[in-house]
Amino acid sequence: MSKVVVIGGAGRLGLRLSLTASNNGHHVVGIDIDDERLNEIRQGNLPFVEQGAEIYLEEALKKKTLKLTTEYEPVKDADIIVITIGTPVDSNLNPGLEPVAGVIFDIAEYLKESQLIVFRNTLSPAILGRIKTIIEDKTGLKVGKEIFIAFAPEMNNENNNINELKNANQPIGAFDERSYKKAEEFFKTITSGKINQLSPEEAMLAKLMDNMFTYIQTACANEFYLIAESFNANIYKILEATNNIPNPNPNSAGPGMHKEGWFLVDRIPFPELVTTAFKINESIPAQIVQKLEKQNIRKVAILGMTNKANSDDARSSLSYKLRKALYYRDYAVACYDPYLPEFSDSSVLLNSDSVILMTPHKQFSDLGHILNLVNNPNCLIVDLNGFWEETKKHTNNGIFSSKSRVVKT
Repeated sequence: MSKVVVIGGAGRLGLRLSLTASNNGHHVVGIDIDDERLNEIRQGNLPFVEQGAEIYLEEALKKKTLKLTTEYEPVKDADIIVITIGTPVDSNLNPGLEPVAGVIFDIAEYLKESQLIVFRNTLSPAILGRIKTIIEDKTGLKVGKEIFIAFAPEMNNENNNINELKNANQPIGAFDERSYKKAEEFFKTITSGKINQLSPEEAMLAKLMDNMFTYIQTACANEFYLIAESFNANIYKILEATNNIPNPNPNSAGPGMHKEGWFLVDRIPFPELVTTAFKINESIPAQIVQKLEKQNIRKVAILGMTNKANSDDARSSLSYKLRKALYYRDYAVACYDPYLPEFSDSSVLLNSDSVILMTPHKQFSDLGHILNLVNNPNCLIVDLNGFWEETKKHTNNGIFSSKSRVVKT
């Protein structure tokens, strides 16, 4: 098997691949600048929630197939270098090349002939040709003949079970056949899913379109929620009568969603679908605040600060946008999330006038328990997710009192 270096190896994307590869016969070195997180992993502790990964980490440490370091020197002995550093967008919503280019500059002195560089991160399709040029300029090696590169974004959902990688489909984009074959050989050792041979741009578009399709579906569900409300109709009863429409989701951002749409639309004349989805989803916290302003409320509790259920990933979570909006309107705001240490104290819920469910963690499934923590018989419940069965019994679209009294908004 191969010697694999994963740059960004202590991050969510990097560690997931490191553990998968190290449990499939590869010898992996994870490189990361966060030494504190590396030490945590060395001790056998995951630095974030990743269902099923504990067993992978235990096996990798036991078999000594995973090493961790802050130094780039192991790159010189690697057969495969996997880069998991993403690209941000700047203030003008243009994709930034600097983080990826910076990594290439840092490792260039260690790169040598016959190595394969795999870009696992989500990148703008517009910069892939430039990445190839930078590698050739910094190494003096010709891509496809002396050194090889491939673009293979992860297609399973962020924070989902690491076991999904075993069966996940894998697009691989390459500028040449030899680069593709090398990447295909590697990924066949870690997934039994379908491997698609694509151009670099096609591989990234597959990832971006997959993410944005889900995001647009959520925007559609959120828009339908607002439409139903304008007719004073129960959205949850409507959805039960349909086939495939998901429930509204007030916390639909997720890592990367605020930027990935802009990677897709910067070259087309009609970008309205993606940009409108962004506007709809980002507006939901403001819609919630407007509802509260019509009530006699002083203290508001937010349930869930992460970007999706049963996760500790808070990147781009709209819960923070809601918290800021409430704070600016002079509400007392309490936040509770069992997955985040800074918000793990449930006692902050006591005497809240309203509880807003933003992230439907499994720990919140018992509404009665939540209301006991609140200890306010007149507490206003806001559940746009339709997470609790009590929500669907009322006609006011996720807004009801703890006395089961329908509230007029």
